[in-house]
Amino acid sequence: MQGWKAGVKANISVKGKAATCASRVLQGYAAPYSATVAQLLERQGANLVANLDMDEFGMGSYGIHSSSGHTVNPLDRRRVAGGSSSGCAASVADGSVRVAIGTDTGGSVRLPASYCGVIGFKPTYGRFSRWGVISYASSLDTVGILSRSVDDCEKVYGVLNVRDPKDPTSLKLPNSSSVLSKSTESPLNGLSIGVPTHISPLLSQTVLERYSDALYHLESLGATIKPISLNHMEHALGSYYTIACAEASSNLARYDGIRYGSQTSSTTAAENKTANAIEDVRFLFGDVVQRRIMLGSFVLGSSAYSSYFAQSQKIRRLVQQSYNAVFKDSHPITPSASQQLVDFILTPASATTAPLKSTVEAGEIEDECNDDVLTVPISLAGLPAIVLPWNNVNSSAAAAQAADAACKSDEDMPVGMQLVAQFGHDAKLFSVAKVMESRKFQSQ
Repeated sequence: MQGWKAGVKANISVKGKAATCASRVLQGYAAPYSATVAQLLERQGANLVANLDMDEFGMGSYGIHSSSGHTVNPLDRRRVAGGSSSGCAASVADGSVRVAIGTDTGGSVRLPASYCGVIGFKPTYGRFSRWGVISYASSLDTVGILSRSVDDCEKVYGVLNVRDPKDPTSLKLPNSSSVLSKSTESPLNGLSIGVPTHISPLLSQTVLERYSDALYHLESLGATIKPISLNHMEHALGSYYTIACAEASSNLARYDGIRYGSQTSSTTAAENKTANAIEDVRFLFGDVVQRRIMLGSFVLGSSAYSSYFAQSQKIRRLVQQSYNAVFKDSHPITPSASQQLVDFILTPASATTAPLKSTVEAGEIEDECNDDVLTVPISLAGLPAIVLPWNNVNSSAAAAQAADAACKSDEDMPVGMQLVAQFGHDAKLFSVAKVMESRKFQSQ
């Protein structure tokens, strides 16, 4: 990675560089140390570009909730780049950086990768160190990778795949090997790909057509396509947001202008009570962050805890068990009975192509949350996933310039396909993804 320009999301610490989380609360804050993942990249000779834009504290799916404005999609500047790792995806797509590291809590690497037409990788929870990463929801946050090629993504994976004693959630996981057939004509021979039966009604026509095309090509190279039933998926989104908001309300309590956060005039005025000073600082949070903090505080309260938070944790466990039941590989930590059905699962990463900014600004907040419906269940289960563009879009600066002239149609925009493996079997994803990439599995 010597000389590679690597982007770093604004919630990952790089010593001496801004790490604002795209929030007014951390305006002017510079990290006193580098996150483990940043240190690992620097040791390999990478040149880090810090503080890439994002949705504030990782809360958002469109890249429009930042104190510095919104991130445009390089392929069509009228469309959103996706979030929350919006700056990472856009910078990789337009060639500003070769690779980038972001964070993925419920799809924050995979969704912008799909919208911007780049590779997006989310590892197994615990695979990469979170030390030095500013937390949103600690039991869901993972560091992820964005790149323009699977090979570059795999190289970064090899650098970051290190057990970190400074991170109590860092796990020592086995490294799986390639699963490809020796046949050059049918490299996927013997592999079974699961297709969740519940997702087709969720997809736009454009995404559904690309999905069908992807499955057809996978089958043509030897893979067996199997319909699978995943239980409890209808409750996954609500469970995720309940848990994430609860953890966010706890994690963000430290931004009070005393321990962390910008100081307002009242935080230094002796005549003001501490409670008033903290209140003033917390009004610096954006609307989305304030809303999620309040929701999280509510579900952790004594009157709602058992009805909301505890039930959401039960649903999370049921979602994990549902995935365990269909994978051939056993879960290395919590093995359970399996029907031994599939090696991988394939879904689109997003139900639609990147929406127009004017559309999402006029929409409801629930619409933005619903865009995570295909990525959130994987996060609840802690599974690894890689997103590849399934299109023929040229994600370059030239494409961005052309986008200024006319708005692209949905058919011209990228659609990401999300390949999912069992917990701990991250490396298997790369072998299949390379075949998908080299065989140009793209709609023509």
